[in-house]
Amino acid sequence: MFERRRRTVDSRPIYLISAAGLPNYGDEILTRVWLDWLAKNHPDVPVWLDCPEPGRANHLFAGVHPRLTTTNTLWHLAFGRHGMPLADSAEYVAQVVVDLGSPRLDLGLLQLREMRSVHLLGGGYMNSVWENHLLLLPALVALKQHFQVPIYATGQGVLPLSAEAQSAVHGWVADFDVFETRDVPSAEASGGTPGVDDAFLAFTNARDLYSKTETPDVMLLIQGDFVDEDATEGLVDAAEQFVRAHARGPIGLVESIPPDDSWILPRLRERGLEVNFYPFTRLWLEGLPARAGQVWLTTRFHFHLLAAAAGARGAVIELEADYYGIKHGSLRDLGTGWSSTSDISTSGSLEPGLNENFPKRKQQLARRKASLARRIYPGH
Repeated sequence: MFERRRRTVDSRPIYLISAAGLPNYGDEILTRVWLDWLAKNHPDVPVWLDCPEPGRANHLFAGVHPRLTTTNTLWHLAFGRHGMPLADSAEYVAQVVVDLGSPRLDLGLLQLREMRSVHLLGGGYMNSVWENHLLLLPALVALKQHFQVPIYATGQGVLPLSAEAQSAVHGWVADFDVFETRDVPSAEASGGTPGVDDAFLAFTNARDLYSKTETPDVMLLIQGDFVDEDATEGLVDAAEQFVRAHARGPIGLVESIPPDDSWILPRLRERGLEVNFYPFTRLWLEGLPARAGQVWLTTRFHFHLLAAAAGARGAVIELEADYYGIKHGSLRDLGTGWSSTSDISTSGSLEPGLNENFPKRKQQLARRKASLARRIYPGH
């Protein structure tokens, strides 16, 4: 008589890495999207999240996944080499992953060897703007080569890269089991596979991203980072010009990184504009105040993506052509229909664009991302 075979359940934890915890709305959304998806599809599997600020992340993602633990082992390893030559630092982090010898990190590194897989979540943090972040890549490659832990990356924007960094990244990416980028230039630079931003996975989850409250017809997000001091007056002028051309009542100002993105609020009010402020915490708790029928002016990538997906018209100011130009360009290539310029002096006169089919297109892109998620995390 044959014994019935039992299906073996892999109880090892899933390990995620993201830039969460600053907080920055885009990075937090990308992380919550994956935690939501894993909570639905693998609720009984423990999940570890490695991020720069695990304490804040513990508050941000409380209750999202029932078996979540936050840490910062790999981020501390990368941050510890800040300002050092990339090649030397890469050799060092790989050696520490394999041989240990770093008492503050050794327990975390030992646990990494027991993970089912390690997954670098998407975003725009893996490039030469913050070159020490790139050290996460050789750390993961060492983990795979010596301990056979599968390594994945999704939705990555890896540009800009210095010549030295590009050569190194290309070599590291070749060892990943999956390395998906969110734009074609990043795929070409890294040797990865072109895909879409991880935020599209949100549209396959049950959580509603958007606010249910009444929202203004005109919305602004003029970020505080990546802004030269010499450009601030021009950005205020552009925002005022845009608002006066399109608003017939109060406007909304959205904050992605607190308090950086609130810098323009008093400046706009000094010019007599009636502004309703949407701080990060309100966005996080109530949802993004984006809807069809609105007009947006934004400098940030994920507000372009999510507002366009909601059916809003919009315009974009690209603050750094080799960083934000690529990011926003990838969304235009996907068909948001939004207008854009890198010339601050003309940005206030941009005519907001719209592609009425993009809200439907987002569902196709969401299914594409969900297919990749199932490939990385197949069901039992």
